[in-house]
Amino acid sequence: MRYRPTPLNILSAVLIGFSIYSAIRPGPFGFGFLALFYLVPIGVVGLVVDFLIQKLQKNYFRTFAIELLIIGILALGYSWTERTKTLIIPDNLSSNYIVTIYGIDTAPKLPLGLLTWNYSIKFPENGILLTSSDFDKDLPDTEMKTYAGQKLNSKNTEMGFISFSEDEIKCDGKTYKYRSWMIDSTHCCVYSNKDVDSLKIKLQNIICGESPAGNIGFRQ
Repeated sequence: MRYRPTPLNILSAVLIGFSIYSAIRPGPFGFGFLALFYLVPIGVVGLVVDFLIQKLQKNYFRTFAIELLIIGILALGYSWTERTKTLIIPDNLSSNYIVTIYGIDTAPKLPLGLLTWNYSIKFPENGILLTSSDFDKDLPDTEMKTYAGQKLNSKNTEMGFISFSEDEIKCDGKTYKYRSWMIDSTHCCVYSNKDVDSLKIKLQNIICGESPAGNIGFRQ
């Protein structure tokens, strides 16, 4: 068998080379041994798969096409996990939480389709978005920016956010799932189980009609 350069072994060699270089010269981002830990195994697996394909498939052009297809499928799969929603939030929040509550029959749907890669949606002043869309169909990644266009977790603002909680509310025999984020400084955030439970109680009161939606606000 004549071993030839192919998309898979070239890409694998680049990944291994980059990881070794990153370990020697980690640079300001400090990837270093983290890149070595993740990328070298991927590169080795790529070389093994390439070797098997070349051994089983004698036609070089077919080998080339098969490997391009494999790389394309993997790249598409990775991109699918990186689909991002951008939440546009008030400049001056009444609380330090942003919440999306799903499955509310009378609320609008999220701008989601079969091939939606990203979408932006504006949150109301109270920071709570109600939607009839399904919890599990929302996009996996999240970005945030204010009404004025300042992007959170960036150098342009001192505001930051983290994923806070995912839970469900039971009301009148129905179950509503929700997803929440905590807004604070770029060095945010510290919280306890008490904070998580407190938010859930407040949301329960709002959805079940025990308090007006505007009364969620509290800042620690």
